[in-house]
Amino acid sequence: MFIGSSMFVKFAKCLGLLSNFRLIWIPLICITYFKKPGFANSDLDFLLSIDARSIESSGVSMWLKNKYPQMSQWADNFDRDLDQGDEILNAMGLREDDFTHFTAMMKGIDALADSNNSYQLSFSDLFLSINIIADKPMDLPRFLSWFKNQLKDEFTTGVAQNLNLGEVLTKKSLKFILPISKFYKSVEQSESQLFLDMNLSVDVSLDGNRTMMDALVSRSTDHLGGSFDIREKKIPLLNNLPDDRQISFYFKLPDSLREKIVGNDKFSDPLFNAFAGVHEIALGVSFRKESISLEFLIECLDEVSANGLNTLYQGSLGMAQLALAQEPKARAALIALRNMNSEIRENCLHLSMELNSSVLAEIISASISALSPMPPIEITKIGARRLEGSPAPNLFLPMLSGEDFNLAKQKGKVVVLGFWATWSGPSIRNLPLLLEATREFNSSELKLVSVNQDASVKELLEFINQYNLHELSILLDENSSAFDAFDVKGLPHTVVIDQAGIVHDVAVGFSPFQGSDLKRMLTKLIK
Repeated sequence: MFIGSSMFVKFAKCLGLLSNFRLIWIPLICITYFKKPGFANSDLDFLLSIDARSIESSGVSMWLKNKYPQMSQWADNFDRDLDQGDEILNAMGLREDDFTHFTAMMKGIDALADSNNSYQLSFSDLFLSINIIADKPMDLPRFLSWFKNQLKDEFTTGVAQNLNLGEVLTKKSLKFILPISKFYKSVEQSESQLFLDMNLSVDVSLDGNRTMMDALVSRSTDHLGGSFDIREKKIPLLNNLPDDRQISFYFKLPDSLREKIVGNDKFSDPLFNAFAGVHEIALGVSFRKESISLEFLIECLDEVSANGLNTLYQGSLGMAQLALAQEPKARAALIALRNMNSEIRENCLHLSMELNSSVLAEIISASISALSPMPPIEITKIGARRLEGSPAPNLFLPMLSGEDFNLAKQKGKVVVLGFWATWSGPSIRNLPLLLEATREFNSSELKLVSVNQDASVKELLEFINQYNLHELSILLDENSSAFDAFDVKGLPHTVVIDQAGIVHDVAVGFSPFQGSDLKRMLTKLIK
């Protein structure tokens, strides 16, 4: 087991881990192959389809398995961490190798996005189907017994004591409908509102040596049975993807969500506005004889939106490559990005990547090196990282408050420099993380200053009010002297200087974990 069924079943196991979150897990453990007439002529909002068996049997997967056996070992280690998934498999009477296909489909996302109050959502217009096919017969009585026990463990009301799913169990099939609201007598109303009118419908059938199991969460129960084949190509955008793909992904951006992005001041930065013209997204991944191909399509409302999105993509790609080039352990991602191609086809941005065996070998070798313990040798640092371990460049700049800031006078304190610009959405989102990470330290221990080069005093004052960043100390780098001294080429750019004035760490790029990582670093330096 390697890339194919291993990847697929691990996904299934991860879904099983959601069992700690009340009824959300119920449809997710019932994963099987999807065949629904109701969807065949429907306007889907979301689709994910994985042909695991075809992936596993592909030439490139077999080559990878033989050339890099350590990756199979990592996959097996991951398996052992998912005990909950093993419990689900045992209840089904199936093994990982038995699973061949996975499909998930959803409709009604637009109604959710249109809601003004997330606590008053109604899923009445939503239906979600999660499905799988296995090439071995499932143990239907054992699965039903396990499923009922799981429900009884979850709910302690009198209803659970007399659990009746209205199931129909035969030698070849299992069907039941579970009114979800039935179990919410002891649950907060705000939570129950999400599922109040919903039903879980499960249909399992044994066809020879195959198991086909459909789980549908919706208000209606009329969609069980019949047939739907992903190859029927009922979604036009998927028609532009290669026919030999084993992974298909589709998502339609709700109109109501697009309107909220355009009309919300919180999303006023260009990064969000660029997505306002996005209509549909499709992804196809093909595991071939000697290569892996990725085709990514972003269909926009018009050609102007597509060109704007392409401009944003090109700029983001350049910054990403710059940031990754300064991180030795990110070499694999850098190699992959360098093989990305893009073009505009009318109102559609088309991104593609063809990874042949030589490129794959380079990527995997770089990944193995990054995951392996670093040898005790000196690593040559490039770009801004070269400053680490060296005295920080002299920095003397005016502050927005009117005072002067002299870095040399900060010795004895840890100094955090956050370089940013008002045009950079990632660097703007990074500022609150810096504030949160440094808030618990007193002024005698630490000094946080942000360095801005692109905005006037008036613009910065408006910015502070707009984003409620009055705590932020801002240095005015009008001639880019600080940006040049610290070799800032990508934003956000964060520098940590220790009490002796030595550059301790340089981080380029945005990460949602940067705040917590920074806080741990500062705690070690200061305490």
